[in-house]
Amino acid sequence: MRCVAIATLLLLSLSLKAGDADLTPKIPPGYKPDGANDEKGMWLELEEYEQAIQRSPLLVKDPFINAYVRDVTCRVTGEYCADLRIYIIRNPYFNASMTANGIVQVWTGLLLRVSSEDELAAVLGHELAHYTQLHTMDRLRRTTKAATSGSIFDMGLLVLTGVSVPVGQLTALASLMAYSRGDESEADLLGAKFMADAGYDPHAAADLWKKIVDEDANAVAKGTEPGLFSKTHPSSADRIVELNRFVDENFPEATADPANKQSHLDMLNAYYLMLMEDQIDTNRFGRTEVLLDRHRQMGVQEELVHFFHGEMYRQRDEAGDMEFAIKAYTLAAQGDNPVPDAYRNLGYIYLKQDNLPQAQYNFRQYLELEPDADDRAMIEFYLNED
Repeated sequence: MRCVAIATLLLLSLSLKAGDADLTPKIPPGYKPDGANDEKGMWLELEEYEQAIQRSPLLVKDPFINAYVRDVTCRVTGEYCADLRIYIIRNPYFNASMTANGIVQVWTGLLLRVSSEDELAAVLGHELAHYTQLHTMDRLRRTTKAATSGSIFDMGLLVLTGVSVPVGQLTALASLMAYSRGDESEADLLGAKFMADAGYDPHAAADLWKKIVDEDANAVAKGTEPGLFSKTHPSSADRIVELNRFVDENFPEATADPANKQSHLDMLNAYYLMLMEDQIDTNRFGRTEVLLDRHRQMGVQEELVHFFHGEMYRQRDEAGDMEFAIKAYTLAAQGDNPVPDAYRNLGYIYLKQDNLPQAQYNFRQYLELEPDADDRAMIEFYLNED
């Protein structure tokens, strides 16, 4: 694993084209707050915040997916990695954050939306830049001062661990948490530099932001809210152009490593059922359709993509959707890598349509693939019906 040397970090700005901001990190690896300022007290509050995250039922503890995220994080953060604690939160929306004392939170919705290690590194590099430039501490001071009732950490936990909050409160908190335009621009550019130093392709940063803008545009067109990341990290065409300019001028030789796409695809295929299940439960079908189309193009296992198309149609349940669901589930069940739950869900659809023989056929196929299924007793009840 490559680490970024302290000497290199201190000379970052010397290699940049004229006209760009000074991108020298403001804090070194191993940074601790001076007891004479207000940071120490805030760090103590953040420690309580971290303990609450550790107790959250939405914390993903699977060792393999954690190892994957940690490897990418440590590669892009270099020597700062020793100062960070990484938590994967089961939340279907696109977001990541890094607190002033090194709490890194990666939502599972982010893992669904990036297409490679490079794009994941783009988000992590961006958040590392906020951390090293003390933007996170400045934002914490501002939000703490602006909070009129309750602890900002209590409100933050509601959002950051996925507990439901009223839309008005979420929007107000997102506004408080938003970085300034200058902070975002600095994090964009320094984040790209961190990526390049780690051997990732910095062109992936602008590519990813464009995908998020396109997804939000599709969501708004279908009458749903923009995501939290877009509220706290506003994106624009000008911002993407500026990031592309910076990367093209400073890293013209950078290219993507195909292995970075394959490693992310392998992770998606292994955890797709868990990751996509939460997205389906949001009932935001426009976003879901965009993601499924993207995943098919990426090469996610076809049967898995078909299965969640079936889930989307079944839950949306508009005119003609049940027929679309049957077709999608059938493709998921009869492929080279059948998804057992597709047979079960087909069984329930046919049961609802009073087609008991077809329902029982699919239930039998389901139990053949999943002999130890948790719902076996219920399925056998239907199989014993005349």
